Amino acid sequence: MDYKKAKIDQLFDLSIENIQKLAKEDKIIVLERLVKYHNKLYFIENNPIISDAFFDELTETLKSLKPNSTVLFEIVGTIGDVEHPVPMLSIDKKYNYDDIKKWVVDVDDTNFLVEPKYDGMRARYNNGLLATRGNGIIGENISERFKHLNVIGTIPKSRQVQGEIVIPQTYFNETLSKDYKNSRNAVVGIIKAKQITPSGIKALQEGGVHFVLYDQVFAQKVKKDDLLSKDLWESILEQTFQSDYPLDGVVIKATNTHVKSSLGATAHHNRWEVAYKVPAEKKWSKVKKITDQVGRIGRITSVANIEPIQLSGATVTNVTLHNFDFVKKSKIGVGSKVEVMRSGEVIPFITNVKPAKKPHKVPNKCPVCNTKLVWAGKYLECPNKECTARLSQSIEYFFKTLNVEELGLKTIEKFMDIFDLKNVIDFYNLKREQISVLDGFGKKSADNIINNIQNTLDKSITPEQLLQALGIKEIGPSTSRWIINEHGFDNLKNLKKEDIENVKGIGPIKAEHFVNEVTDKWWIVNKLKVKGLKFKVEKKSNKLHGLSFCVTGKKEQYSRDELIEMIKINGGKYKSSVTKDLDYLIAGDDAGSKLEKAKQNNVKVISEKEFLQML
Repeated sequence: MDYKKAKIDQLFDLSIENIQKLAKEDKIIVLERLVKYHNKLYFIENNPIISDAFFDELTETLKSLKPNSTVLFEIVGTIGDVEHPVPMLSIDKKYNYDDIKKWVVDVDDTNFLVEPKYDGMRARYNNGLLATRGNGIIGENISERFKHLNVIGTIPKSRQVQGEIVIPQTYFNETLSKDYKNSRNAVVGIIKAKQITPSGIKALQEGGVHFVLYDQVFAQKVKKDDLLSKDLWESILEQTFQSDYPLDGVVIKATNTHVKSSLGATAHHNRWEVAYKVPAEKKWSKVKKITDQVGRIGRITSVANIEPIQLSGATVTNVTLHNFDFVKKSKIGVGSKVEVMRSGEVIPFITNVKPAKKPHKVPNKCPVCNTKLVWAGKYLECPNKECTARLSQSIEYFFKTLNVEELGLKTIEKFMDIFDLKNVIDFYNLKREQISVLDGFGKKSADNIINNIQNTLDKSITPEQLLQALGIKEIGPSTSRWIINEHGFDNLKNLKKEDIENVKGIGPIKAEHFVNEVTDKWWIVNKLKVKGLKFKVEKKSNKLHGLSFCVTGKKEQYSRDELIEMIKINGGKYKSSVTKDLDYLIAGDDAGSKLEKAKQNNVKVISEKEFLQML
């Protein structure tokens, strides 16, 4: 029988077993004709005459004989446009950090999700149906392509999911760059074209076209604190853009169900999510040198020195590689061609790498103290707390947080070397005459440095600032404030993990870091108190307007004078004695006669902690 010319119904009698007995060329002809015919019945005429299981058996047999058969990949037709069960809304976009910061401040949530904003094709999968976003209400049915996509994440049986169809940059460079202008064009061409290029078929066969599910993969859980710190924001951006997927920004989402529900949506976008769109400039350069560096918590990062390029009005010669997971996967090294992105004042970062012949070697010892390095997730860390690089950067962070601007890293390293300084307290013991005789300093410079260091002891810093300055991992200004408001400052040294796990913004991992590091670093607080540390009382509000207070007894956190000042700058009135018209007595230990008088006059007695909660 000539299987090319035979009527299609003549082929219906052939079982898989009978087809397998044919010559290879005839097997392929029969299978291609049957698959094409049954595709038409199913997708166009909506009248299948065989079971899904038998159809799958036909396609799998054809795939084993001729994996690049165009019949396996062609779009026969669509069921039609698909109406989304829930509109796929657009995402509101911001183009600078100030707008992002304002949005984060306005959203009453403590935890956020930061995801890459993929530069691909948005799609929704729902009960076997895959559709593009389209206009958000109606999308295009692309279900035939679904079986060829490499799903990144887990599709739940009980609900719909959204994701992005995207091609990794390294795979695009190696396989598709000759046929398509960029990765996004390749996605559109492969997903929507009825006839795919041979390289497109190869990409589908090799799992090179990914369907990345939102929320499930590559999403960072981030505290509100972190998003409100420009340094941490830039670090989040830098880390996100280490992705091998083409990106054009990041998406920030609130996570609290009640917050999302109360914010709701406009006809255009959800109010509980926003995209930071990177209006960035990109250029290619070449890596000249890679240097490994040590950060204040011991984390090792590599810095690539590149041939100078102009980006967003600045000359870029160095780019941080962020973590060694990226270094290993990208195979970056001296001689690599790298695509560098910079947006406004954001620190430049690498978005694309062409591997080097000799990739940069991952170190096994600290480049400064020679201690054996350890892996902490995708990061390499030096565990030696006495490593001079860790110490100098911890000291820099301490004084930077306390607004001592004269002490930059180079100055700190110089003083540590010349005066054999080991910690922040040693800097409080420096004398003017020691500094003034050094090259490049002099009397005026020495006075500024000493005065600004000593001023941190005299009502110029808050308890929150000092806690943050200690450099406890993952503890920023807001988290510091929440912990202190809940437990006071002096009590911090006695806290156990379970005491603070449920404080706003704290979880078990952060709680463990906190307890361990506070115990380890509290000696600094004790030394500062010996030197006369007094905290600043910040003006906050008129929340105490119309209320009167008296203060008695020993306090946990603030002195009597500091509490009086706090009452006044928040609109309250301080009274030195207890009378019938007094509203509150703030009582500590050993309160004495004022406490008895307050009880006699029915004056409300509150603790220092309860007073702070009123602010």
